[in-house]
Amino acid sequence: MTERTQYWGRRRALRASSALLTLVLILPAGARAADDATTLPEVVVTAPAMEQPMVIETDTDNPRTPIPPADGAGYLKNIPGFSVARQGAIDGDPVLRGIGGSRLNILLDETPVLGGCPNRMDPPTAYIFPGSFDKLTVLKGPQSVVHGGSAMGTILVERTPPKFDKTEIRGTANALYGSNDRNDEVIEAVAGAKEGYLRAIGTHSSSDDYKDGNGNALHSRYWRHSGTAMVGWTPDTDTLLQFSFDKSQAQAAMPGKMMDGTQFDREGVNLEFTKTNISPLLAKLKFLAYHNYVDHVMDTYSMRYTTTTMMTAASQVDHLMQGGKALVELTPDTQTLVSLGVDYNRDEHTARSQSAAEYRNGVGLDSKMRVKDIGFDTYSGFGEVSRELSAVDRVIGGYRLTHVQATRHNVQPNLTDDRTLHSGFVRYERNVDVGLPLTTFASLGHVERAPDYWERNKVTASDRTFKLATEKTEQLDIGALFKRGNWRSSASLFYAYTDDFILVASADAKSIEARRWGGEGDIAYKFLPSWSVEANAAYVHGNNLTDGTALAQTPPLDTSLAVKYDDGEFMGAFHMRAVAGQHRTQAGWGSIIGQDIGETGGFAVFSLNGGWRVNDAVTFTGGVDNIFDKTYAEHISKTGAWSGADLAAYNDTVRVNEPGRTFWMRGSVKF
Repeated sequence: MTERTQYWGRRRALRASSALLTLVLILPAGARAADDATTLPEVVVTAPAMEQPMVIETDTDNPRTPIPPADGAGYLKNIPGFSVARQGAIDGDPVLRGIGGSRLNILLDETPVLGGCPNRMDPPTAYIFPGSFDKLTVLKGPQSVVHGGSAMGTILVERTPPKFDKTEIRGTANALYGSNDRNDEVIEAVAGAKEGYLRAIGTHSSSDDYKDGNGNALHSRYWRHSGTAMVGWTPDTDTLLQFSFDKSQAQAAMPGKMMDGTQFDREGVNLEFTKTNISPLLAKLKFLAYHNYVDHVMDTYSMRYTTTTMMTAASQVDHLMQGGKALVELTPDTQTLVSLGVDYNRDEHTARSQSAAEYRNGVGLDSKMRVKDIGFDTYSGFGEVSRELSAVDRVIGGYRLTHVQATRHNVQPNLTDDRTLHSGFVRYERNVDVGLPLTTFASLGHVERAPDYWERNKVTASDRTFKLATEKTEQLDIGALFKRGNWRSSASLFYAYTDDFILVASADAKSIEARRWGGEGDIAYKFLPSWSVEANAAYVHGNNLTDGTALAQTPPLDTSLAVKYDDGEFMGAFHMRAVAGQHRTQAGWGSIIGQDIGETGGFAVFSLNGGWRVNDAVTFTGGVDNIFDKTYAEHISKTGAWSGADLAAYNDTVRVNEPGRTFWMRGSVKF
């Protein structure tokens, strides 16, 4: 049986299971509302609101438009300041304020997950299945050291331990169907009592090739599914011992690559112990141990109906991350919270490949030896203090000391590189006492970052990129939040200077001086009991001070406007996203995510959606995105395009177009 036959066989099996699950979702449509129903969830149209300085939280289960995403990057695209480098229907690489890759810290249940592909076919968000998580939190800028030192921001994708007052079983399920045979299902069941719980989650998503606004089908079909099992022991309200296991698989055709992703496998194991309210001084103890492993295969023949002309027909890479964390929270008085901790991560990467000649001669990829190339050992200690200075102002600050040892194993003798990194921040917040519910803040941070796997591996013939200089970033953030009556708004501005900023070409990397500044703002007004209007904008300006040019891979001005209706039963929205052109580029340079290939024009896209809450347990939503079938591509996008699965031509001087007009509908039920 060929790999292509296996692929379509798995697709047929998945569709059959999807149809069965969709039927299950339709059957309980008459379910009554739960007795403990809470406030109706907000429908996310333009963006989730910023409720704390530099912090944005969103429930991944909330209804949202445009079409609910199938991977983690899609959820981030709704948040002002984020862009997503599209490389196919899924597995986009997120960028915040023009910065992505390892400068953006992404944690799944507080544990790091990194992809394996040298060309970022499988960024961390490729292994995030939104339906299996409860909450997504974005910390913009260097605003905390508890979760690691990050120059641009931290993304926390988390599950919330369920709580039970009595023995019961709960569940949720949802199904989505859309254009191009888009087919998503999520089902979850939780059984528990005061003493503990069992939780199981299953997800599936698949789609055929999508079409752009010109009606051209892009080589972009995919399927992906995941399973999660969690066991928790809660002998009292202050104690939690939790074990969790995740396993996921996927395949994805890539119009923005010369290969397709024929395997995206991940397994993750977490063990967590948390104890709170131990004494007036000792507020919390937490211990976390984890194992994350991804195994990724890319090739030129399983999902493309062509004979490979590349030197490499297939490549397999894996990434193993193991480590732990210990945290203690102290409350020396009622106004002060001190967080102290240590963490460790062991990071190992291996690779093997199959040449085109070996493929033609029947030499399989599995017969080749895996070769360890680069590994990392990272040790950190951190401390963070939050102090209420008065009823209206507070200060938060922290420091992290990190030691990184990188080892290149695929040369003799092995190369090693040791770095000691210093990161810290201080933020001041004040509730302005002028009769307005206004919170202002200012933050100053310093972050040091060692080169990552992708940057160190750009040149393998020497140790030049393996020993690139440490990045050092100073960043200032200021902003304000306002919420009163029918009005809500927030604004944040930043200025960042980076010494030894690592700039990347397709087969090279160098250090420069870089400067970035910009910000985000949003505003919402409820002008009638059931009607509101929302708008937001994000802008970033980047300069390569060393070369006297624009900083490559900087996104353009991005704006969004929506009119929403929600009376508690029926809901709907008309949404416009307008993006300016980008004429400030540096061709051939960028980051590990991708490089500039030229200027882009602006575009505007319109979408419409509606929904019906049958009761507190059942909700239906649906819509049409890109109503006018606009043909466009994001400025930050993977280069190269396959227009149809039967075409052998690959063009690396164009961007991957976004989907054209897309219809979708989604149903969800709680039981």
